[in-house]
Amino acid sequence: METNEKPRPKRVVIKPGDVFCTEFDNRFKCYFQFIVRDKEALNGYVIRVFKTHYPIDYVPVIADIVRDEVAFITHTFIRFGLWDNVWYKVGKSLDTGADALDNVVFGLAQEDRFTADNKLEKVNPLENWWVWKVNQRHIEIGRLPEKYHDIIEPGGVKAYNEIRSRMEYGYYKYSDLEYDIIKRHPRPEADSYTKREHEGATYYYHFKGEYVVREVVVTGNEAVRLTPNKPVSGRYHLYTRPFGDINWLYDEFITADEFNQVWDSSKSTTDAN
Repeated sequence: METNEKPRPKRVVIKPGDVFCTEFDNRFKCYFQFIVRDKEALNGYVIRVFKTHYPIDYVPVIADIVRDEVAFITHTFIRFGLWDNVWYKVGKSLDTGADALDNVVFGLAQEDRFTADNKLEKVNPLENWWVWKVNQRHIEIGRLPEKYHDIIEPGGVKAYNEIRSRMEYGYYKYSDLEYDIIKRHPRPEADSYTKREHEGATYYYHFKGEYVVREVVVTGNEAVRLTPNKPVSGRYHLYTRPFGDINWLYDEFITADEFNQVWDSSKSTTDAN
């Protein structure tokens, strides 16, 4: 009987210091390194993801890879990515950068908490943050202090598709109330495409890095195109705030093709081109 299931690769031994590669079609590839297991986060693998996007034909030099700037540190289950051929092991280094973990703070906003009489109650998650460092106990701190806003890493163990999303774009795409506080920051070269409904209009955005470079506002049979060169058309103004000022929901992210179809088909006497 035939099967469409992909054969799983041979079992790979995973140890601290191991370096892994994940490829993005024929465009580029990225590397990350396993540092340690975190017993305070489902015993997940703590990895540091390196910033550089390497050419697809780059032959890895491990010593150079681990000297690269770290883009982010997070938790995942490496084995799942190996099973599904999402990434593969390329080498090992004794330099794991583990000393830097003392400066990494993870956080989770929780909608449940125990009362003084040990009953579970629902609360506003943004008023009920828990933070911790690797292999240190979680600390309940209530509202997240401002000093953590720009340094805290979203806690929990991330699926490999989310790891790849942040490698490529600089941010996770999954929906979470935490992003009302933790601002998402795209890579400077990243193209992000989103849409939102607001007061009877649909707004389509093309961000380059942090800021919008093209916008389409669709209302009924009318479409208005805006760019930084022509940011105003009637009552509509180009969105000028940073990408992370909006807590984008997962289903608000769209493809480049979807955006370009709207852009190309829009008709307006105030066309920005």
